Amino acid sequence: MNFTCQRPEALYAIFLLIPALVFGLYHYRQVINNYKKITIKDSDFLPARRIKKYSITILARSVFLSLFWIMLVLAYAGFSWGTYLEPVQKSGSAVSLVYDISYSMNADDAPGGMTRLNAAKKYSAMLLSRMENTAISVVIAKGEGVVVVPLTEDRAVVESLLDSLSPALMSAGGSSIGKGIRSALKSFPANSSQANTIWVFTDGDETDGMLDGALAECIKNGVSVYLIGFGTEREVKVLAGDGRTPVMTALRIEKMKSACDNAMKKNMVRHISDLQVAYVDATEPGSALQLLDSIKGGSLHYGSAAVENDSDAQNSVTYELKPMQRYSLFLGLGIIFLVLSFLVSELDPDAIAGRIHRNSVVSIVFLVMSLTSCRERVDGAKTILSSTWNWYQHKYNDAIAGYLQTACEADSEDDKMLEQYAVYGLAVTYLSQNENDAALERFGQLESSEFNPVKYATNYNCGVIAYRKGNYDTAARYFREALKVDGSKIDAKINLELSLKNSEKEAKARENSISRVNESDSTNTMEEAVFERIREYDKKQWQNSENTENTSSATDY
Repeated sequence: MNFTCQRPEALYAIFLLIPALVFGLYHYRQVINNYKKITIKDSDFLPARRIKKYSITILARSVFLSLFWIMLVLAYAGFSWGTYLEPVQKSGSAVSLVYDISYSMNADDAPGGMTRLNAAKKYSAMLLSRMENTAISVVIAKGEGVVVVPLTEDRAVVESLLDSLSPALMSAGGSSIGKGIRSALKSFPANSSQANTIWVFTDGDETDGMLDGALAECIKNGVSVYLIGFGTEREVKVLAGDGRTPVMTALRIEKMKSACDNAMKKNMVRHISDLQVAYVDATEPGSALQLLDSIKGGSLHYGSAAVENDSDAQNSVTYELKPMQRYSLFLGLGIIFLVLSFLVSELDPDAIAGRIHRNSVVSIVFLVMSLTSCRERVDGAKTILSSTWNWYQHKYNDAIAGYLQTACEADSEDDKMLEQYAVYGLAVTYLSQNENDAALERFGQLESSEFNPVKYATNYNCGVIAYRKGNYDTAARYFREALKVDGSKIDAKINLELSLKNSEKEAKARENSISRVNESDSTNTMEEAVFERIREYDKKQWQNSENTENTSSATDY
């Protein structure tokens, strides 16, 4: 299984997580520091547990968001593995003739005492005379593969080249059929509408073992390959390229058949005859007709059945092996991680005062699990779920309408459970709209509820309303009632502590105010007494002065 990546440079985007995580850590530390400042100084247990819970939530959310980003990057990078066959309509045909001109083709074991290369020339000349309206290219292969005639419909050019084919045309040593096939594959235009085929005239005696890989590459590109064998399986002595060293060579039929079978099996195209990788014995009767039929269309074979193709003889359906793109897999995983990141944060409620209790979600789940007795109850549960979804989307009017409808229907059916959950949802919606009086009125209908989730949430939210109004004693009373129903709730414990502390502060503030008023009154009384004594003393002094003056005047007179 081959893994491929169309845009590997996109993987560098994963490193953008580093600054994002650093910023997130900095923000997290600021939040923790601020939280510590507002928590109660003499109660470290509950805030410590709250900070730990908040830390786990932030860590989980960061992990899920990081995975979400990684999945997006992998989807854009274009990873693929595995293959599938895609049918492609082809019009016309093109053939690349690959001639093996290695020195092993000079062996004279072909029919009539001809060399293998001369037999290949004569055989291909006969094929060319019957290939009207077919584009042809020519490749010579030895130690390398070279395109000597690009794709053309001028058969005369190809026929004139046949007489000059010889091992002396190339200086590269060895024999590489695979490189010749790859050069032939490159001679076809990209995205061509023609049905492309490669004919290889060879004895199969290669020296580099590249045949299997070249055949697999042709199948992936929807190109059929036929290996046309010349010679006999009996070992024949020929001279190597230096003209002096004798070597033994033979027609390697089993090797070529094995390479073709392996390529077909690995790429899942064994039963589709329009895409073929096969060995053809040049000495077998009808082999030339088999090759000519492969480029003229005709019939499509699936297993042992044949279906006639009614289209033009030049039109055919071929199958190209396409890599399976996996971007949808990565996108799906990314969406899952994104949803999980939101769920982690939403299911971890804040404990600060004034926050609407989120036990409504738990209550609704409990409701759905328990509503299985009748159809009316199930319909009511669906309406409540729909209204709850509207509440999360801040569509409060729609939520109110749904809750009211369910409450009325439940009242008429005398379904207490459904009615109480509907009334609870209605109260929470009013609370979300800051209509505290209306919310309290609805919560008042639920104070005697027999269902613990509803009873706990009712007392909790009444405590929130009282806290908002500054009635800390009342808020503390409601939080105590909530804890009596479910003593494991950390939110209610923390809010109870906050309410009690604020109530104490408020009481101390009142005492200080009364004390200041009393001190001010006593100070004013003392000041008035002092000023009264001063006025009396001044008055006596004035009266004494007047009496003295009057007596003196009378005597003088």
